[in-house]
Amino acid sequence: MNREVRIGQLIAPFGPGAIYTDRRGTPLVVCGLDHWFKQPGGEQCQDLSEFQKFEPRLAALLHVNRFCKPADFREVRKGQESPPNALVYTPAQRFPRWYRNSKTGKMRRFNLCTERLDRPAGGGRWLPVRFIAVCQNGHLCEFPWKEWIGCQCQGDGDLYLTDRGGAELSSVKVECRTCPDGSSGRKGKSLAGTMLKPDLESGEQSAFQKAGISCPGERPWLGEGAEEQCELPLIGALINQTNLYFPKTISAILLPDLQEEDDSITELRNQIEQEESSCSLGVAKTLWNMNQKANAIAMVHHAIKSLGILSEPREVERALDSLFKTTFAITGNAAQPAVSETDLLAFRRAEYNIIRNEVNNPKIPNLRVIPSSVPHELASWISKINLVERLRETRVFYGFDRIEQSSHPLDGMPQSAMNQLFRYPPSAPQDRWLPAVEVFGEGIYFEIGEQKIAEWYHQNSEWLSVRLSDGFVMRLAGVFQTLPPIGAADRAWVARYLLVHSLAHIMINQLIFECGYSTASLRERLFVSADLSAPMAGFLIYTSAGDSEGTLGGLVRLGRPERIGPIVQRALSRASWCSADPICSENLGGTGSRLANLAACHACVLLPETSCETINQGLDRAMVVGTPYDRDCGFMANLLESGHVLE
Repeated sequence: MNREVRIGQLIAPFGPGAIYTDRRGTPLVVCGLDHWFKQPGGEQCQDLSEFQKFEPRLAALLHVNRFCKPADFREVRKGQESPPNALVYTPAQRFPRWYRNSKTGKMRRFNLCTERLDRPAGGGRWLPVRFIAVCQNGHLCEFPWKEWIGCQCQGDGDLYLTDRGGAELSSVKVECRTCPDGSSGRKGKSLAGTMLKPDLESGEQSAFQKAGISCPGERPWLGEGAEEQCELPLIGALINQTNLYFPKTISAILLPDLQEEDDSITELRNQIEQEESSCSLGVAKTLWNMNQKANAIAMVHHAIKSLGILSEPREVERALDSLFKTTFAITGNAAQPAVSETDLLAFRRAEYNIIRNEVNNPKIPNLRVIPSSVPHELASWISKINLVERLRETRVFYGFDRIEQSSHPLDGMPQSAMNQLFRYPPSAPQDRWLPAVEVFGEGIYFEIGEQKIAEWYHQNSEWLSVRLSDGFVMRLAGVFQTLPPIGAADRAWVARYLLVHSLAHIMINQLIFECGYSTASLRERLFVSADLSAPMAGFLIYTSAGDSEGTLGGLVRLGRPERIGPIVQRALSRASWCSADPICSENLGGTGSRLANLAACHACVLLPETSCETINQGLDRAMVVGTPYDRDCGFMANLLESGHVLE
């Protein structure tokens, strides 16, 4: 894939197993990780350590050794010295293999690894068919053309695909013109019903099940012959269908060890981290976890000594102990939660405990957080605003779903990811790796006052009990991206989540007009918990990109006291009315793909899906600004009616 896809897009949305259509209109499936970091002849790249990345918290959460950044393609120019790891590329192969003559409708299956697409003798062009088949196990295969019509011919037969241009699949028909007259293959069959999912509750079968067609378990992204046994029903699909590929991604903000008081150890840790490829930190961490600390220390000590970094083994040990730390001591006034939390929520809380406090040590290069004053007009609602002048985020790809997203994506890790992304899964723990990218950015952190939330919830308890039905509570808690509590979710958690999430979207929609970044360049990171001992109600709006837009300082500047007050007021003013009101603000029981939204539409608070960590689930701007008929129920409605002049 020479200069076709940006490196960040190989994490999402075009990771292994995804179908990507190139600029010539040819659909391709991105190959699995066995085929990465290879040169055109199939040889391994010269130095794989160049692409290795290290993030201890994510490695511990996903149970892998290390991460690798997708290779950027480097040309060899005539007359110039070849760059390191030249011509390394991320491969993709053509899929589907069935093509159709644009003039006659005749179908032909090409072996596209060795066979070129010739021009049909009778005119027209060979165009890829737009129909394939998938199953919920993630398998991807050709549409079973012959099996669907009952063709018994040898080989691929003489298939013709006729599309009469109707709006339904009944207008698309496939037939075999070499089958005997009167046979089912000769008569042909439309594709009607092939894309309907089976109803497991009622026992209704899919069209392929009724025809006796089972899933062949094909995994073309892993190469020929990578089939496996599968018992799930096969379903027809379009190559550009939106539910064909749901990438599993997770990100983490690099956190420093604030408990380390020795600046020399902090500096040594940063030097080791910056030279992660030379120090082979992934291997060192595996040795460390296997209680072979002496070997890990000796390896890293020798590596940094060769780089001219002088230190004692004892200092290297302390630096590695700080670097490999996956849990952090409670800092500042943070408290321990009274109830145990899910791994993902505890993972997010570690970031919350640090990012809400000042981090301003010049020896910590990858995170800088400066507290800012909260304007007096916002002090009743916002308790804290921090300027995150520098952050480093690592985004990891660890698999994908098809048809429906998994409600527990981390289950079975790391075996689930290894079996799905590798044809020959690495057996040794030190060999397990996943693709990842590192990006640097800036942002603004907002924290809502707990006392004000409690007052608002108490004063509007009757309204909230009506607006938030039991069914809605269950649906929102069923969206795993919301990081719900382990126990049964209640209205207090749902109201808090809707409030924080909707306010984050409202602010992003306003900040794009103020800071100069595009909507898709801003992202959110939510910190929400209704735990009685350690509640969370904050959000980080940040921008981070490795190869576009970058971080120019324009976002952090808007968090200063003299600017953020008017910006918040303008944001609330815009959100108080939607062009789709009053329908948008009405309680219709739920909107969105999972009925997990209330007052939210594309005219008010919905964002590009890459900006929202829940893919636009769990939103209700009425929690923030009320409804057109009842402003008082909104959390910040008093700010709209307080008489402040909106600039």
